[in-house]
Amino acid sequence: MLAVLLLAGAILVSDRIAERRAIAAESARLSSVARLTASSYQRQVDKFRLVATTLSADSDVGVLLDTRSNAAVGRLNERLANLNMALDASVIYLLDDQGTTVASSNWQQSDSFLGENYRFRAYFNQALNAGQWEQYALGTRSRIPGLFVARRVVTGAKAKGVIVVKIRFDGLEREWASSAGLTFVTSKQGVILVSSVPAWRFQTIRKLDESEQQQLRAQVEFGNAPLLQNALFARNAVIDGAGEFKNETRFIAAREALPNGLSVYVMAPLGKPVNSARNFGRLVVLVIAGLIAALAVFYIFRRRAIIAAEQRENASRIADLKDRLVQANKLSSLGQMAAGIGHEINQPLTAIGIRAQNAQRLIESGRTAEAATAVQEISALTGRMGAITQELRRFARRGDGRLGKVRLQSVFEGMQLLLGDRIRTTGTALNIDPVDISVIGEQGRLEQVFVNLMQNAMDAMGDGGQIDIIIHGIGQTVSIIIRDNGPGINAELGERLFQPFTTSKDDGLGLGLVICRDIIADFGGELNLVPSKVGVSFEITLKAA
Repeated sequence: MLAVLLLAGAILVSDRIAERRAIAAESARLSSVARLTASSYQRQVDKFRLVATTLSADSDVGVLLDTRSNAAVGRLNERLANLNMALDASVIYLLDDQGTTVASSNWQQSDSFLGENYRFRAYFNQALNAGQWEQYALGTRSRIPGLFVARRVVTGAKAKGVIVVKIRFDGLEREWASSAGLTFVTSKQGVILVSSVPAWRFQTIRKLDESEQQQLRAQVEFGNAPLLQNALFARNAVIDGAGEFKNETRFIAAREALPNGLSVYVMAPLGKPVNSARNFGRLVVLVIAGLIAALAVFYIFRRRAIIAAEQRENASRIADLKDRLVQANKLSSLGQMAAGIGHEINQPLTAIGIRAQNAQRLIESGRTAEAATAVQEISALTGRMGAITQELRRFARRGDGRLGKVRLQSVFEGMQLLLGDRIRTTGTALNIDPVDISVIGEQGRLEQVFVNLMQNAMDAMGDGGQIDIIIHGIGQTVSIIIRDNGPGINAELGERLFQPFTTSKDDGLGLGLVICRDIIADFGGELNLVPSKVGVSFEITLKAA
């Protein structure tokens, strides 16, 4: 009887332990999936944000709003249609300052937006006043839901209109359905916006009272959707990983926060993992009764194998996320440099136009030798433009991870091509040691490090600062000092400078220096903050090639 009671007690304890461990393991797994899912959603949205921001500064958009000529309208319609097809967006369209559509990617379709007025949309009014806005809503004509990314268009220091990119998430929903399972994105009010289960769209994860429903419908976002609470949440069948498991079909959920109050949820049923864990636990208890020693050894080796596999999987995920973060940082830097690079290209274009006119006049007057000189100058200016665009392509390209010999002077030349306009505009004095040394690394990512450090220094100094880049070759290593004469940083911030999300900027994320240090570490080097009496100094050490 005692043996039976002990065995029954061991089985009960085993069941409870198995349930808790299954819930914890499933919660950890879903948390990892939720982070990756949130990253995939954010990547797609960030891509179209960059498109909207770039189009808001496009010259064709400004010309159309200023002139309203048929030629400008036709040209922009064609461009938007081609861009929409290439990016697989839902629709891209331009509104004037009264909210009327003046150009649209769907201009040839029966449901064209041309001539339609969207002044009632919150994204139009908010973007026109604040510069940018995003709104998830149901299309008034297509009845297709999507995220509307709006950016204000300014010409002549006056707001002339709003460029809007509508994003559909059909492909992302299908991808989630095939890989992540029950996955959805909710608004800050708890309304399901994007879901791997289409029937769940515009349901809620909490019960909304009548006033909340009326307020949401007044925003013309969800059409006539009833905004009812999802059945699983209504009967409390979902726990967050810390609740007690009961003998009914229940789901576990993991949540990952997104900007603007949005959240990503990933859910999975608990029945199968918990039942599997229970059965396994009972089997272990029964076998342990006769083979304690053998099972103990087996358990130890099995546990080690599971941990090693999880570590390998986590290491692979971390490496992939780091690579994506580095690429996102590149695109962010390109966005910040867009205006300056445009100015860098515009100057040679203007000069080419002037010299071409001069050459034509010289040829007409028979002064061919002078005309040849003008043509040579045009060739040189064209070469400069080619160098800038080639540098842009190299900078934006995703690195292949292969290390090799890199000339530091080539890296500095590329950096100056990308930041040349800002260096001149701010009056920054840039002094670089004329030492021709090569190091082990990858040129694109090494340029990314120097671009980040230079931008940080110019942000801190304002106009008229000085940046010195000093190079020393010491045996098998190369030391590079980047020093500015700005206001410096306090000691407390300096101790936490390389921790994620540590920043002194009002709009900074605090990831730039973390990314730079990781890149240098990948090259087998180090990036450190070094003491400086004036400004801020960083030291990069790399292997000499």
